[in-house]
Order: sequence, then C-alpha cells, then structure tokens
Amino acid sequence: MKASVKWTTYFALCLISFSAFLLEYLAIGIEILLLHFDLSCYGATQKIVHHMLTVVLWTGLLILILHFSRRHCAFPVKNKDGKISLADWLVALLCLFGCKAITFIDWHTLKVIGEFSGKTPLQFCAQYLYYFFEVAFVLLIIQFGQKAAEVKLGRASAVPFGGIAAALTWGMFHFVSRGVGIEWWNGISCMLFSVLSGIMYLRLRKNYIYSYFFIAIGYLL
Repeated sequence: MKASVKWTTYFALCLISFSAFLLEYLAIGIEILLLHFDLSCYGATQKIVHHMLTVVLWTGLLILILHFSRRHCAFPVKNKDGKISLADWLVALLCLFGCKAITFIDWHTLKVIGEFSGKTPLQFCAQYLYYFFEVAFVLLIIQFGQKAAEVKLGRASAVPFGGIAAALTWGMFHFVSRGVGIEWWNGISCMLFSVLSGIMYLRLRKNYIYSYFFIAIGYLL
C-alpha cells in the first residue's frame, strides 16, 4: 500500500463499487430509448439482452476501478496476512453454511436449481454471468470498506467493516431493488449475507481469490 493513500480514497472506491449496481438503471434506459423495449411485457429475449448489456457496463467500470486502485493504491493484494489456520477455515465454512441457509429460505432448494427452473440454457447462462459480476462488486465493496476503516483506525481490525459496508449499500439496496415496493426479507437476507461475506473475507486472510470463491458459492449455488 502507498503510504499517502487516505482512508477517504478507499471509502470513495467502496461507494463507486456500489454505484455499479445503479448502472443497471442506465441499461434499462438504453433498452427503452434505443432498443424500444416495453417493460410491461419483458420477455426472455429482453431479459437476456438486459443481463448482457448490464455486464458490458459493469465490465467497463470494473476495469476502471481495478486500474485506478492498483495504480494509485497498490490494492487489492492477493494475500497479505499469511497462512489461513484451521480455525479460520472452519469459521469461513460456518459462514458459508449460513449463506446457503439464507438462499435456501429464499428458494426452498439450492438457488442454482431454482434459477434454472423455467429458464432456457441461454437465459440461465446470461443470468449467471450477471451474478458472477455482481459477486465481484460485492467483494470490492467489502475490500475497500474494510481497508477504509482500517486505514482510518491505523490498524488491522477483526470487525467486518467491509461486510457492514456491503450491508449498508448493496444489502439495503435490495429492499427496493426490484421496483415492487419494500421487500423486507429480500433486504434483510442480503444484509445478513453481506456481513457473513465480510467475516469470510477476514477469516480467509483477505485473499480475494478464496473470498470470491466462497461468496460466489454462498450466493450462486
């Protein structure tokens, strides 16, 4: 990490990572104005186009965020805090089990089974490509949120500040993300998922490869 990087820079990157989810509304605007989609009869083809267009927008922002962060902050790093102990693996797995319990309550089965039901293979692939990018931005929120808090405190912390940041942004966003009024369980479950993901990130010693893998399994399987 560059010594001159302030906590506000990481906090700004955290918020910018969350802003990626608002790009989906830009995708909807493009679909209405340029592609002349009718939101009242959103069919399978329209959903595939929507997911792919959102992924394109997300890809551009993801590249910009990572380029800036690596160049100006030398962050994120693969594994800073050393070997992952057996106890850490067990806590991470327990959090993963908690994530799967949440998705099971939502779907009454594995999420991947529920998502595949009633979809064509192309629809399913487009949906899951969308999810893979969504998980990437959730992880970025956690990473930058944790780093901002630790730089502000001047020390490493066992408190999952990154998970709390994700809960207060991505998690709370899911109270209204579907545009059908307030969905209490959707918001609460995503906030719980965010905190559990933040704990996994810390227990996996901030290794972003392992963290992405665990969060993706927790969210997508």
